[in-house]
Amino acid sequence: MEMEQFSLFDYLKDNTEIDKSKLDLLKSELDRRIYFYGEHFKYPKERSGGGRSVKSRAKDLLKDIYAGFFLSKGGRKTNKKNILSNAYFSVNDELAKQNFNVFRPMHKPIPGEYLIAGNLGVYKNFLKINHYIRESDFKYLISEEFFAQLDSFIDQLTDYYRSMNITSLIVYNDTLFFELVNIEIFKRLKKPSFIFLHGLPVTYNTYDNNQTDYFVVWGKKIKENYVNVGFDPDKILISGHPFYKKPPDVKLRNNLDDILVLSKPLDVGQSKDKVRLGDRGNSIIYLYSIEKILKSLGIRRVRLRIHPQDNINWYYKFINRDFFAIDRDPLRMSLGKSTLVIGPTSTVFLEAIYYGVNYLVYEPTVSGLDLSGYSLTPPFDGSDNKVPTANDEESLKLLLKEKALVDRTIFNDYIDTPFNIRVITDRI
Repeated sequence: MEMEQFSLFDYLKDNTEIDKSKLDLLKSELDRRIYFYGEHFKYPKERSGGGRSVKSRAKDLLKDIYAGFFLSKGGRKTNKKNILSNAYFSVNDELAKQNFNVFRPMHKPIPGEYLIAGNLGVYKNFLKINHYIRESDFKYLISEEFFAQLDSFIDQLTDYYRSMNITSLIVYNDTLFFELVNIEIFKRLKKPSFIFLHGLPVTYNTYDNNQTDYFVVWGKKIKENYVNVGFDPDKILISGHPFYKKPPDVKLRNNLDDILVLSKPLDVGQSKDKVRLGDRGNSIIYLYSIEKILKSLGIRRVRLRIHPQDNINWYYKFINRDFFAIDRDPLRMSLGKSTLVIGPTSTVFLEAIYYGVNYLVYEPTVSGLDLSGYSLTPPFDGSDNKVPTANDEESLKLLLKEKALVDRTIFNDYIDTPFNIRVITDRI
């Protein structure tokens, strides 16, 4: 067995007769059953119920009941152009303003806001497939029995989309199972599909965001970064951001009075190009390192905001709670009162600028890789002089002493304003 790296997923593709197209659809779910484990995650997959808490499972059930009730009413069909979309932010609102009929996919219903794509027959099959995705083990997901049920569901859903004349698809990623199912169906239908960027990329490579016809990004720098790694520039559309409709025009707060620290999370899955298994101890090292530096400057207490996927009770077993006060405020409120943010590669970088607070990038590296095993990406890799970046403790300490400040014009590089929904609607 010769392999560049050991990977169960790659082994199955290269050494078995399992349908490779089905494996590709299921990659994120199969990865979760291998790599998404451990108490440091809020809902690790090895727990019963697919890793979800009782509260989370109850919420899922209520959503299922809501969707079933709505579909039992038959939905409605209009003469407007119909779009299937689970895009983040207010993209769907902007589409509705342009007189488009927006359907939500069955796996992402939002009560009271949009139509749900499906009828009772399709929904019955969806619930069966969704149950297996949520609850079943690895070996069942790669079984011929499950593949047969999946084929039946995809054929049925394809017929439904065709009957409803749904003209296009918008998703927020091309890695999760139901997103990939919908992308595959729209390829069959020869209808355009779009990814609408949901956050600043952790990596730029041609393996990611490459399944749809178009990739909609927020600003020219994001497009430039993708083109630099080999993306087709004609495939990438620049829309701006539906929330950040104008650039901030404020002086950034930049002092040590009320510091917000962001945690350095680990991946819940794997990238398409390489297996990366992060050492969860590195998430703690990250915080210990920041505490050491700040205490040397006389700081005695900061607020800590952990990633939503992480389990704060696990962090409590390691961190100094006299130094780190857990921040639970809505992000907008949290950034609004902060006088400085210290954190890793994160979309919060742009949000901090928007809400008027300085952001120092802290990404400790070893042999050019960050604590999760990734190469750093612009603007967090030190390549842009508009962004103060530290890759070790001494560098961060120096940035703090010198009161290094983000050049807020970096916001305009990564988010065009105003938001332009027509880059999508003109192609439907």
